Amino acid sequence: MKQLADYINVQSPNLEKIKERNFLKSTTSLRLLLLSFPLLIGCAGAPVVVGDGKIEKPLEQVTGLATSDVEKASQKTELNLWDVYAMAVEKTEDLATKAEDIEQASAQSQQAIASILPQIAINDRKNWQSNSYIFGTTNSIITPLGNTVYLSGTENLLTGLNQVAAIQGAQALTDENHHLFKQEARNLLLNVARAYYTVLQNLDAQQSKQEILNLTEQILAQEQQWKAIGRSRESDVLTTEAQLAQLKGDLESIHGQLSRAQDSLSILSGLNSGQALKSEEQAVAPAYTMEEAKAKVDSRSDVIAAKSAVAVADAELLQAHGEHLPSLSFEGQYFLQQDGGSPTPDWNVQLVASLPLFEGGAILAQERAAASRKRQAELQYSLIRRQALIDIQGSYSALATALRELDAYGKALDAAQRDYKAVERDRRLALNTNLDVLQALTQLQNAETNYNQAHYQVLIDWVWLGTATGELPRTTK
Repeated sequence: MKQLADYINVQSPNLEKIKERNFLKSTTSLRLLLLSFPLLIGCAGAPVVVGDGKIEKPLEQVTGLATSDVEKASQKTELNLWDVYAMAVEKTEDLATKAEDIEQASAQSQQAIASILPQIAINDRKNWQSNSYIFGTTNSIITPLGNTVYLSGTENLLTGLNQVAAIQGAQALTDENHHLFKQEARNLLLNVARAYYTVLQNLDAQQSKQEILNLTEQILAQEQQWKAIGRSRESDVLTTEAQLAQLKGDLESIHGQLSRAQDSLSILSGLNSGQALKSEEQAVAPAYTMEEAKAKVDSRSDVIAAKSAVAVADAELLQAHGEHLPSLSFEGQYFLQQDGGSPTPDWNVQLVASLPLFEGGAILAQERAAASRKRQAELQYSLIRRQALIDIQGSYSALATALRELDAYGKALDAAQRDYKAVERDRRLALNTNLDVLQALTQLQNAETNYNQAHYQVLIDWVWLGTATGELPRTTK
């Protein structure tokens, strides 16, 4: 017993040093944990906020608009196309969604880069064990294991082709989403233009129909008076009444079309359906040929995005091929605190290597699936490129046709106006009847309607061609 007591007394200073060392290590681990806490709670803000009255930098880059454009538009009583587009850009969820896709792809790229960097963690392990022993008894010098705090680190030297494929695929995914973001800005402009000009077209048609309806009502009243004194026939009155009924039906139809167009524009832009609009745009014929327009197909955002999707699928296939290769990593531990137990070194390092020999065919199946996805991406790219070519060709032809129609309807409108003036002059000289005036007016109204439709169709097709070739919206990048 005396020898055991002497041994304990001799070892006591060492035990105190061990306790002091463990305390310092525990303090160090606590500091490391506190320093790393802000990194654990960090969270990036939204790249685009809807309805805040601002055009954020990502939106500015793909639309060519700025916050000042929204502020100017909000102060106007009558909005042109670009004012409405500015309001739509600021309020639409579609562009904000595409911006979030870019944010997610960027985060995935950071994760890919992180996969080649050392992974360090602080660990705390608490152990419990029975105080009853199958063999032997408890030892007051060597206590049972209690709490263990240690730093662990892993450096992946080789993991097949996972790291290379992850970085390659993440970059391609970022590029894909960036170009889809640009394409969404173009699609939004085209949709806004179609709704905007449809509203204006129906407003003009409504005004024109209302004017001829009012004049027809006046003519009907006069015909009924003349019939009473025998100056007009029954058939003249009935013909005018039929014409008036047709005009009322046409006007109701236009009301419905206008309401639907205003609702569509309101959904896109967030404007009230009764917002006053004023067209200030002038469409001109393209300064390039059809072949020059089609040559721009490979610079379209949707085509580039589809090509990037092929690169994403190629990275997935590369990763699948890499599953056949070995993996190699360094793993280490540095102990900050360990209570009791057998003697434990301060640190240890391991070199871990692994070579897959048999996975039940899982790797081969993964390769087949990845190869199939790549073929799908290539087919989709081919399809999107052909559709883009048709889109460019169709928009170019549509604009050329609409310009010719506008010219023809302009000449028809001039002729109808001259005819109506001649009929009015003859009417004052009692050389014709009210029905002649009504017929001339109807022809004039039809000519105006056709001209207005052609005019707004030219503007729509002009925007269509601009978005199809990548000229609109105009941006600095």
